[in-house]
Amino acid sequence: MTHDDDLATALKRAAAGLPVGPAPVDTAVHLGRTLRRRRRAALSTALATAVLVPATALAALSLHASGTDAPTPPAASAPVSSPVRVVAPEQKLAPGRDHTMWLTGRGLFLRAPRSPASPAKPTLAVADVPEGDISCVARTDPTGALHTCVYRGSAEGATFTVTVAGRTLDTRTVTLAGRPGWAAFYAESPGPESQSPPDLVITARAADGTVLASLTKAAAS
Repeated sequence: MTHDDDLATALKRAAAGLPVGPAPVDTAVHLGRTLRRRRRAALSTALATAVLVPATALAALSLHASGTDAPTPPAASAPVSSPVRVVAPEQKLAPGRDHTMWLTGRGLFLRAPRSPASPAKPTLAVADVPEGDISCVARTDPTGALHTCVYRGSAEGATFTVTVAGRTLDTRTVTLAGRPGWAAFYAESPGPESQSPPDLVITARAADGTVLASLTKAAAS
């Protein structure tokens, strides 16, 4: 018998003399449940990471496509009709091109630059404008034109546009207090005028966009 055999025999005799306690069942069950919870938490974290990675990649691609490489320029705002301004009778206005304009119950008056006297009759008389229609005059010079108009109808919520040669001008609208049933509007067209007047389109629209009246003058061919 070798030394190792003697040692094994002695260990067996010692172990046989030790008392045997109850099996640690509760401890083993608790440890098993703890290990399962940890494995589930680790699996959830791994799945969440797997989902977030492609989402982050898509966000980066979206920013790259619409951000630095191809920026979208802001849309240019088109000129629009101004809100209706209420003025007093005979209140002097400066519509442009050094003209003077004012309103009375009879209609629109327009005085040219350096005119010696004010006109005795309206430039655009309301009585001469049919109900629901537009009447306009244009004062031209070598550097541009001034368009003044009268619309006979309810101007509440209405908008007016003046388009010359395809270009929509900034338009100003005025009326008298007390809802007189008509409104005046004007627009200035800068730039040299040709021998033949350009296309002219004047439109009155209700608040919902419905066309109330329109006036079109085609350029002479």
